[in-house]
Amino acid sequence: MTIPFEVQKSFETGRGPGGNILEAAILSLAIHPDPELQAQVDARVRQLKDARESGNRGFEVAATYYTVTGKKDLLEAAVKSADALYDEFAVKDSPFSGGERDAINCVQLYRVTQDKKHLDLAKHYLDIRGREDSVNRSRHNQSYQPVLEQREAVGHAVNCASLMVSLTDVGVLTGLKEYFNAAQAMWRDAVERKMYITGGIGATVNEGFGEPYRLPNIAAYSETCAVLMFITLNHRMFMATGDGKYIDVMERGMYNNAVDGVSISGNRFFYVNRLASAGDGRDLRWERASLECCPPNLVRFLASMPGLLYAQDPKGAIYVNLYVSSQTSFDVNATPIALSVDSEMPWGGKSTIAVAIDRDVRATIKLRIPGWARNQAVPGTLYSYMDRLDKAPSVSVNGRTVTAVPDRMGYLSLDRQWHNGDSIAVEFPVEVRRVIANPLVTENRGKMAIERGPLVYCSEWPDVNGGRVLDLLFDRRETMKPVFDKERHGGVTVIDTAATRLTNPSAPKVPVKLVPYYLWANRGAGEMSVWLSHTGYALGDTGPAGGWIFYENPNYAADGWRYLEAAPFDQSAGATWGCFRRAIDGARGTAVGTGKQNTIDMLAACKEPGTAADLCASLKVNGVGGWFLPSRDELALMYRNLRAAGRGNFQDCAVTDNFTYWASSQQTADMAAHIDFADLGRQHGDDKDFPRRVRAVRFV
Repeated sequence: MTIPFEVQKSFETGRGPGGNILEAAILSLAIHPDPELQAQVDARVRQLKDARESGNRGFEVAATYYTVTGKKDLLEAAVKSADALYDEFAVKDSPFSGGERDAINCVQLYRVTQDKKHLDLAKHYLDIRGREDSVNRSRHNQSYQPVLEQREAVGHAVNCASLMVSLTDVGVLTGLKEYFNAAQAMWRDAVERKMYITGGIGATVNEGFGEPYRLPNIAAYSETCAVLMFITLNHRMFMATGDGKYIDVMERGMYNNAVDGVSISGNRFFYVNRLASAGDGRDLRWERASLECCPPNLVRFLASMPGLLYAQDPKGAIYVNLYVSSQTSFDVNATPIALSVDSEMPWGGKSTIAVAIDRDVRATIKLRIPGWARNQAVPGTLYSYMDRLDKAPSVSVNGRTVTAVPDRMGYLSLDRQWHNGDSIAVEFPVEVRRVIANPLVTENRGKMAIERGPLVYCSEWPDVNGGRVLDLLFDRRETMKPVFDKERHGGVTVIDTAATRLTNPSAPKVPVKLVPYYLWANRGAGEMSVWLSHTGYALGDTGPAGGWIFYENPNYAADGWRYLEAAPFDQSAGATWGCFRRAIDGARGTAVGTGKQNTIDMLAACKEPGTAADLCASLKVNGVGGWFLPSRDELALMYRNLRAAGRGNFQDCAVTDNFTYWASSQQTADMAAHIDFADLGRQHGDDKDFPRRVRAVRFV
């Protein structure tokens, strides 16, 4: 469904399929012949051959078309373009702003031509990146320093992952270890400090990596394109090392972030893959967008995914990396050996591998034992399991048990004489697991994520009475029962459990059904959360809207609210209070809990747009509304528990006084309360028409 849909969209633009869409179609046709799609591909190839495009953008398609079909229709033009680029960049040494994508393109061309000039060009694209004469030098495009000196995953996440891929490729193909080592250091930074539990990367709204351990959920970006390139990176690093930790990371991204990027219907897409949603409609997949980058990348990934299941090393050992029902064959010592896999994954842990050969042969089949089956959520300490899995993986050959202890690379090697009809049985413990984040990830303090096998689960609005998800409170000891729902999307394992409310933890528990994260947003707009609270908020924690918790109400049962959350940023550096020289009815409350009514009173009396109350009441943060201007005492608590404690993202820097915020507490016809955050929280009153800063709050 998805590839034909993307091809159809490309024709609507008047251009026809190109780049990733065309590559996906070529790969798909090699496995699933389709006369109509074949005709479209053939026509498009003829157009591209006649167009004779310059640059390196067509190198990957040309290489793929040649690899799949053996035809040089596009390859000859690509080689001519590469020769021209070599003269321009490698010979003339021109300054250049790009590099990582261009290097990948040249490497792909080199893989089919084996012309060293193409590999040299790829290396040169990397070597000129970050020089002092680089165009648009910045951290965002990873040109702030020479690439071999870079050790952090920074800037635009897709480009950074692409840079790591090109460094890995060039390092492996040239034998220059410093290129691979630079990529590995950046990978380690991403996986150990900057990766989402779903395997996604890129936390900021500029599509980039954020600071270490800064992984917002409701404000996450986690672009589909980024995880697809990260999957490519992890597969390349595995191919270079044989280390299963890279497949662990690849698998996490595949089963969660990547497939979340497309709807069950196959024709709606996400660019952004948030880990929480307020249900405001931002998180509905779409069919078409002005910038079509993620859907073409996604269809190419789906078409190329079979190539990630298995591998073979130079010594002939066969690696089974992902347990997916499939067939494959390899040559070992000049003898074909075929494997047929029948697997329950990801819903169950049992897989059977049948061996078919014409004559007996000695060979090594290496079975990956996933990290999640060995009590290791991810490489490093970013995420860990709250409970220990006592049941171990089991492996047998022809019914005889084999000790299933993996080597340091995460693989169990079966080195033996294989016979036709031999059968390998593998079973992994696919259990419900509770995951916690490193304490340095402040957004996830007091929360847990739920996994089962390689799948991350979430709570979504249709499966909770009332549709409210963001304020659920779970007991870590509560039973979580997996149930196979054959009616849902062709058969899905969901998890039945129960929860109460953060806002009233003594209330009776309500049934909750957790669903695989990749399936969310297929039933309309509504709240969703991957990270589930198991304790109440502490002061300074990230609130459900992505702001800052700064007060807990001891009378929450009677008042109907438990916490005050401050917005994560100021709404204005200089807004008036409004109604200057006019005493309004109400807005006299100073105590905690009165700010909301004060704001209502202000809005009723003061009709001027852009006042402090107006800015707060109209505010939406990550899709969450309900904000108001704090009362005097609420604002004082904000100062004491956030600003004075070094929290809250207040931008007073070295200012010593007169960095003041409005409160909603009216004093006279002329004056209202405000607090100077730079002067030790000094409380004062001033003219309502004087511009002062505004920071909204809300009840939770």
